[in-house]
Amino acid sequence: MRYWIALCFWLPLCALELSVQSGKEEGEKFSILHLQNASPFTCNATDDEFGETKRIDCYFSSSPKQTFVPINNTQLSVTSSTTAKGYTITILPKSKMKLIPIVFDLSKVPQTYQYTVKKSLHWSVVGYQKKLPLLKLTPQTASAINFPVKVDKSTRPFVGGLDLQGNPIKITRVQDVTDYMEMKKAYELKDYNKVLDLAENTLKEYPKTVFKSELMLYQIRSYNKKEESEKLLEISKRFLRDYSADPNVAEILAYTANAYSKIGQSTDADYFFDRLFDEQSESPYAPLGMIYKAQQLEASGEPKKAIGYYQKALSSSSDVAIASQAAFRLAQMEMDGGNTKKSAQYIEKIAQANPGYFREVRDNALNLADTFLERSDPVSAARITEALLNTTDKKLPEHEILLKNLGLQLAKTGKRNDALKRLNEYLSTYKFGEHIEEVQHAKDALFFEDGDKNTTKEMKKYDDLIERYGNDSVGRKALYKKAQLLFKEHKYQEVLNLETELYHLDSADYPETNDLITKSAIGLEKAELKAGKCAEALSLQKMYKIKLLSEWDEDIFNCALKTTQYAEAKKIAQRHLKSKSIAERQVWLSRMVKTQFGLGEYKAVIKGGNELITLLGSEKNPPLNDIYRTMFDTAQRLGDSNGMIRYIKSVEGAFGSDFKDIERYTQMVSLGQKLKDEGMTQNYARKVVALQERTKSYTQSPYIEFTLAQSYQNLGKDADALKILKTLNRRKMSDEKRSRQQYLIGAVEQKLGNKRGARDAYTASIKANKDSAWGKLAKDALGFL
Repeated sequence: MRYWIALCFWLPLCALELSVQSGKEEGEKFSILHLQNASPFTCNATDDEFGETKRIDCYFSSSPKQTFVPINNTQLSVTSSTTAKGYTITILPKSKMKLIPIVFDLSKVPQTYQYTVKKSLHWSVVGYQKKLPLLKLTPQTASAINFPVKVDKSTRPFVGGLDLQGNPIKITRVQDVTDYMEMKKAYELKDYNKVLDLAENTLKEYPKTVFKSELMLYQIRSYNKKEESEKLLEISKRFLRDYSADPNVAEILAYTANAYSKIGQSTDADYFFDRLFDEQSESPYAPLGMIYKAQQLEASGEPKKAIGYYQKALSSSSDVAIASQAAFRLAQMEMDGGNTKKSAQYIEKIAQANPGYFREVRDNALNLADTFLERSDPVSAARITEALLNTTDKKLPEHEILLKNLGLQLAKTGKRNDALKRLNEYLSTYKFGEHIEEVQHAKDALFFEDGDKNTTKEMKKYDDLIERYGNDSVGRKALYKKAQLLFKEHKYQEVLNLETELYHLDSADYPETNDLITKSAIGLEKAELKAGKCAEALSLQKMYKIKLLSEWDEDIFNCALKTTQYAEAKKIAQRHLKSKSIAERQVWLSRMVKTQFGLGEYKAVIKGGNELITLLGSEKNPPLNDIYRTMFDTAQRLGDSNGMIRYIKSVEGAFGSDFKDIERYTQMVSLGQKLKDEGMTQNYARKVVALQERTKSYTQSPYIEFTLAQSYQNLGKDADALKILKTLNRRKMSDEKRSRQQYLIGAVEQKLGNKRGARDAYTASIKANKDSAWGKLAKDALGFL
């Protein structure tokens, strides 16, 4: 047995038209999608390795003015997309499908033949399960001849309309036909009162009209729409008695059962529900009856059973309107039961398959959208609002409200681009709209998401928001985001410059503010330590009570020493003196000794220094040999001559002749003078002179030369004394010191018997500074030559 029922769905997209037909052949369902355009277009089929078509793409040079909702039936899935190259419609099969170009219109051309084309004005796609319906395609062979098939137009015998007994209908009156057509038009316009008037008048004037069953059907439909149950029952009972074989019986049973339910006669209602479900289970009105049955159960206080019938209606109905009605009521009931997620799933089904349904239940849909928003599901709220917006005339006041709501809802979904599109649409469409400030506010708030990769632009964006909104919620958030961005860019000082404003932020809204400030202070202190800016680093540490990890102890310790904050340095060093590592103890003992030296705790220095020297004896650590210098300096401050002599030798052994020790060698020269030890004096004076000559730095001149010359004279080495004094001729000195140098040279020259040399030196002394004591002595000495 072969039969098919065409269920059409038509979408006019200006020049482009889509239509879908569904049917059955030999028990298998199939669908036919027709795509027609004003200009030829290309459709390409992509086959798998078994020759089955798995994808079809149809390409158009430009997008239609009106887009279509994706089609998703039992055989085909149809979607569209827009790219820079144009507009594409993509068809995917649920099982199998076949692409067929429609090249010939047999109403216009007399013949057809087998053909292959790349472009056509009309393409069809057949979606089926196993066997291609209605057609039988055979592959072409290379040797075949492609003869055209002629289709002659001819007038065949025509009988005309027949009545129920199979007799030709003789139409002697046509007014009932006119009334019938006018009644159908009124029904389409939802003018149910006019439908009822026309039907009643036609039945009264033409009681034997062939349209009697149709007229009664439209009466029943109209009373059902008007919810006038008792009047509906009067007619439906006659209809079921007189036209029991009518194809519309299932529809009448559904309305009759619902009418009995409405007037509280549940037993009678259940009788007709049973008949509908048992006798007409395959009818599309059976799912509608299930919805009516569910409504009856709701009214009688049995919501769980009602949900079961709604779910059966949804799963069994192929009518998208009936399925939408069931899904929407399920969404409401799930929401009332607190199951927001389940409710959202039903709303999504409607939004995908029949978004226009929300317009039919506008008020309830708006209430449901508000509830979704209250329960933190802006996605579902936006789905409803967008569907309503798409079916609302822009001239209506409702359009502005819906557009505003959609923008605000999308802003809460995190879909930044979608939200911006709708908010900008509102701002451009309603420049003086009632909600302009609220929309602008929401738009500005979107800029906190998906940070701009250009830091400069992002910073400017935050500055603009701060300036525009000040202490408003957006302004406060912009301030916080700016601080976060500055921290991310390691601009810690700039974060701290905002410290006062940040502390004014509500800790409930911005609980990490204090942490951000503290981390910025820590980051800045570390940066200052690395840069050697000790005063700034230690100031931050004190101000923010920062405690860095032990890995920073060395830097902080060195800064504390550098800034003479010895107490802080001592506290740091103290933490490491009990380390199990000898090397670590050595390092921190050395640092502790330096700290104690800075604090003037010389006895502690001696104790700690000796302990360190003992440790260095068991485990060498050359970088810590500086302890010998510290021990020498301590002995010098304590006036411990023996200690000075002992530790200067350790310094010489550890560092050799190092310019860093020139002061210490000079102090040994002074100690030699004090002890009248000419050997010690001359030894260390010569070391100082040699260091100065090597480094060309004469920090100890002319003191060291005068002292060495005097020591030479003390031992009668006048020639050596004269030689060392003359080395000062190349040095820059004050006039007084130059006068002294020349006088001493003159005195040595005179002692050696060189009167001329003595006279020249004395003269030079007077010339350098005649008023100094040395100049006056030189003048007196000249009087005896």
